[in-house]
Amino acid sequence: MRDESNEHQAFALPGTRPRYGPDKIATVEHIDLHLTPDLADESLEGVCTITVRALDEPVSHLTLNAVDLEVSHVEDAAFASRDGALEIEFDPAVAPGESKTFAVHYRVRKPRHGLFFVKPVPAHPQRPVHAWTQCQDEYARYWFPCLDYPAEKQTTSTTIVVPKGMFALGNGLLVERKDEDEKTIFRYRQDVAHSSYLMTMVAGPFIEVAQGKAGSNGVPVFYYVLPGRESDGERAFGKTPAMIERFEERLGMPYPYARYSQIAVSDFIFGGMENTSATTQTDRTLHDSTAHLDFSSDPLVSHELAHQWFGDLLTCRDWSHAWLNEGFATFMEAVWKEIDLGQDEYRYEIFENFAAYLKEDVERYSRPIVCNTYLAPSDIFDRHLYQKGAVVLHMLRGELGDARFWRAIARYVRDNAQRSVETIDFVRAIENATGRNLRGFFAQWVFREGHPRLEVRADWDPKRKVVTLTIDQKQTIDTVHPAYQFDVEVGFDDRLIRVRVERGHETITVPVESEPQLVRFDPGGFLLADVTYALGVDFAAAALQREPNVVARIRAGRELARDGGREARDAIEAAFAREPFWGVLVELAAAIGATRAPWAQTILVGALAHSHPKVVRAAAAALGNFRDGRAASALIATAQRHESYFVRASALTALGKTRDERAYEVLAAAAQERSWNNTVEAGALHGLAELADARAMAPLFEATDPTNGEALRRAAVTALARVAALVEEERGRVADAVERLIDDDALLVALAAISAAESLGDARLLPALDRLGAEAVDGRLRRHAAEAAMHVRKNSKVPTQVKLLRDDIDELREEQHRLQEKIEALARA
Repeated sequence: MRDESNEHQAFALPGTRPRYGPDKIATVEHIDLHLTPDLADESLEGVCTITVRALDEPVSHLTLNAVDLEVSHVEDAAFASRDGALEIEFDPAVAPGESKTFAVHYRVRKPRHGLFFVKPVPAHPQRPVHAWTQCQDEYARYWFPCLDYPAEKQTTSTTIVVPKGMFALGNGLLVERKDEDEKTIFRYRQDVAHSSYLMTMVAGPFIEVAQGKAGSNGVPVFYYVLPGRESDGERAFGKTPAMIERFEERLGMPYPYARYSQIAVSDFIFGGMENTSATTQTDRTLHDSTAHLDFSSDPLVSHELAHQWFGDLLTCRDWSHAWLNEGFATFMEAVWKEIDLGQDEYRYEIFENFAAYLKEDVERYSRPIVCNTYLAPSDIFDRHLYQKGAVVLHMLRGELGDARFWRAIARYVRDNAQRSVETIDFVRAIENATGRNLRGFFAQWVFREGHPRLEVRADWDPKRKVVTLTIDQKQTIDTVHPAYQFDVEVGFDDRLIRVRVERGHETITVPVESEPQLVRFDPGGFLLADVTYALGVDFAAAALQREPNVVARIRAGRELARDGGREARDAIEAAFAREPFWGVLVELAAAIGATRAPWAQTILVGALAHSHPKVVRAAAAALGNFRDGRAASALIATAQRHESYFVRASALTALGKTRDERAYEVLAAAAQERSWNNTVEAGALHGLAELADARAMAPLFEATDPTNGEALRRAAVTALARVAALVEEERGRVADAVERLIDDDALLVALAAISAAESLGDARLLPALDRLGAEAVDGRLRRHAAEAAMHVRKNSKVPTQVKLLRDDIDELREEQHRLQEKIEALARA
């Protein structure tokens, strides 16, 4: 069986080759940094004192990674700087087993990466002065000399000298803080060996908030924010001590460091970074009380905290096994939700992780989780690594059962603490803890690309008194891609059995005394598969009402939405009245909204009054499928009156899709607001883009101005690309704006502009994309620019009018469906 509908681009870009770790002639035992940042000059004076130990041969020559560092001299060694490396010569050579300490004196000014300075600029004169580092994946070399590879782990000490009144954060225990004249000196010591990409320095006018002590060792916990953000910091980081204690319980290992700090900085290029004992967080996660209605920093906070074990204490030996860092941390996000909010939240989080991975698999590429073929390590920091990795761990939890799973995790952590790890180390820990040989499991789900796409059917034979369950694998099956083999739990009412699936078409016949009311497939939601139910309306309605697992209820609801008959509609309407978990209604709203049927609109308008903001948000988004005055009126009321930023933003975007004559004024007014992280304004901009109205161009171009916030500029460039797809005559102006924003100083804006360029498909943008794909220092910029350029070249031969005609045909088909619904309703009347 072959599915030709999904044509992946290759994950490996041109020029890609397999990547392996470097040879090792010496190990770094300790790094001592003495750092004096000059925030005004955007420079750093440093002394990096390194102790190395030769391994099995004499070492006379050692190459350190050091990019753009102005090295003045090296104590106790000769040196030469060339091609991003610092060549150290030892005379005499360091004997095997002996240690050697040498000190590198250097300066770096306006570094290209790794160390970032934030200060007022004409566009943002109120911006507080501060500096922060970001070393993952291989950017430590831009601010201190080191062996910049994850398998190289060493203890560290850091001295940071800042102007008096400033604060500075480094790794480990704060051993001294003292004032000398007009300077304040901070000394930190990290006695647990860690990788260079986990080292940090942050300096600025931060406020310290002590959160007390946590965990079995009474670890002191702190967060640091810029002045005036203390309350926002409490909302963001308040649960951290509880997380430490509960993670210790689950992992069977105390928090491994002397303290834990989180510091929120401006213009951060990630969500967070798990520097050992001292996580750097984006200040975008700091939020006010209104945002707190339906926004939480807990996923980010729990993710970075989990890294203190998975990534910091146990570090991937090379980047190809980085799922052992990121997949585990993403899984622990879901585990915290389970601990804090319950089983439904956990399972829905896993469901959303799978959906995120699936989107990347469908729209970009498919690759194994463990993959060493890449241009830059950042290439693999994607949804396969994070989200699919987390879903694999959830599946493993179902395979082993809770007790054995957590016993295996504890064994893995205990056996490999302070070591560098590969996936086989995890496999062996499972074997040692449980006796289970799961090498076949890992071969299929970790080292093989893709996943099964399943269609599940059920039939009841009253004469034979049997239920037949048919499981079809719809993905490509051939000699290169054999059918997936897996065990899965199925059930009929309260009876559960475990069955084996080994073929593309599997039929399972189970005798039962009477026709079951409830047919169940993978009721724990453990299987890493894209599952579509075709159980029939009766069984699907029963599952939506009675199935304990939220994932099974979502799958049943989708089947009912596809059916759309009277019985299905009644079951869906009843679900909106009684369903206890918001996530099911979110997915159900999207499913019925896609039908564009009148009955669905009625349910969605009613759902705007739901008590959970996320349900209202989803209902508003789904109403964007309906181009009529009733939907628009409901959306206008929601956009103007609801207290949630996110609900308002969703309603505004959907309002634009209705193209109601009242929409422009509402959207233009909302675009001038200034809400938390520009949430409301961004929704308004996306709504303006959907209007296909030339009047929308002015507020969209205005939003790209550098004086606006990063989030607003990101939304604006994305919205402009959408306008260009709807209004052909605006393509030239939009392309000019996108080209300018491709070089925006804010990395996230530049990434959004690259995506906009790909969406536009305008060949005029190829020089800018090619330049960035070849020259950008940040690996993410290079990767996304290269992919976008490939996409533009591939699709620029298809005239834009042809693309628009395809959209018009799809819309006409949907209109035909709506007319058919009305005809059927009249016939029934």
